[in-house]
Amino acid sequence: MDLGKLMSFIRTIPKDKLKTDAGLKEVIRDLGKKSGKNFTDQELNRYVAQFRSMYKTENVGSLLDKLSKKGMSSKELDNIKKRFK
Repeated sequence: MDLGKLMSFIRTIPKDKLKTDAGLKEVIRDLGKKSGKNFTDQELNRYVAQFRSMYKTENVGSLLDKLSKKGMSSKELDNIKKRFK
């Protein structure tokens, strides 16, 4: 899934789905299906826990920093920043 498709999908997610574990599971499951993956309940629970942890401790700057450390180029990071504005 390319960045454009991912960003358009993110924009369609109702914010109330991000408030409950069931809603998060539904969003992650849908995203997985769109990218050709099916997640087990155990995987979904792990991703929900990761999301909850990141939600409490991360901000946009720290996430972009982590992406740069994972090898994303500055051009890709600038493209992400533009899409979030």
